[in-house]
Amino acid sequence: MNFKPQQSLGILVGALVLSSAASAAALSPTETDANKIMSAVEDRDTGDKGTARMQMTITDSANRSRTRVVKTRLMKFKGGTKQIMFFESPADVRNTALLSFDYDAGGKSDDQWLYLPSLRKSTRISSSDKSGAFMGSDLTYADMTSKDPKDYNYKVVKASAKVRGEECWLIESKPKTKKEIRETGYLKSLVWVSKSKLLPLQTKSWVREGRKLKYTKFGDVRKVDGIWIAHRIVVRTVRGKSVVSTTKLRFMNYKLNDPDVKAADFTQRRLEKGL
Repeated sequence: MNFKPQQSLGILVGALVLSSAASAAALSPTETDANKIMSAVEDRDTGDKGTARMQMTITDSANRSRTRVVKTRLMKFKGGTKQIMFFESPADVRNTALLSFDYDAGGKSDDQWLYLPSLRKSTRISSSDKSGAFMGSDLTYADMTSKDPKDYNYKVVKASAKVRGEECWLIESKPKTKKEIRETGYLKSLVWVSKSKLLPLQTKSWVREGRKLKYTKFGDVRKVDGIWIAHRIVVRTVRGKSVVSTTKLRFMNYKLNDPDVKAADFTQRRLEKGL
């Protein structure tokens, strides 16, 4: 997945929650320009290709849990990033798949297709549906792609804030347009950005519908091939004082700059072929 740390929740799988030490060093910890900080987060080095497996556990308000295993591949191309995800288990969702073309240009809408084995065809995700829940989780389709920092207003709320003892910037992010709010589903977000790693350690987002808040925490942050990766992400949706649902992601078997990843992996035909 492509979970980014910026304006909406800012998260998902693989390289989009990564940051290299080299890019982190390029920004001073005393920086107070919120636009520079968020642009640096967006521009951090993530490698050109990658693969991973992910365990997703979804728990509802009645404390009932479902666990799913997902395989993902991603590859950068001129103008953006392509990513394909296949559900591996359990059997009732096996071969359900999502293909995303995440374009760098802010004026160009990202493309996404969902394949459901029961229908035996892939369906394009419309802009109006991107704020909807992905496979019953606390993640949305919009969470799977990044957004152009130019489409958001940023403000440093605190130049020095601590998350689990780590020095961070606390930054407020607000979409500039109603279109962006509709597509992402978020009115605004707070993002705690690690000064040493240039990746989010936690976020708080105001959901457009249902008077809900969404909290995300990034944990087990460690390097793979010199690149910082959050190996555990917890997303919790809250309404009032009640927890609506929680999604826990655990990442395994990361491979960066994997030569086995090819352009042919990212087509609708490949999406519909299955594992």
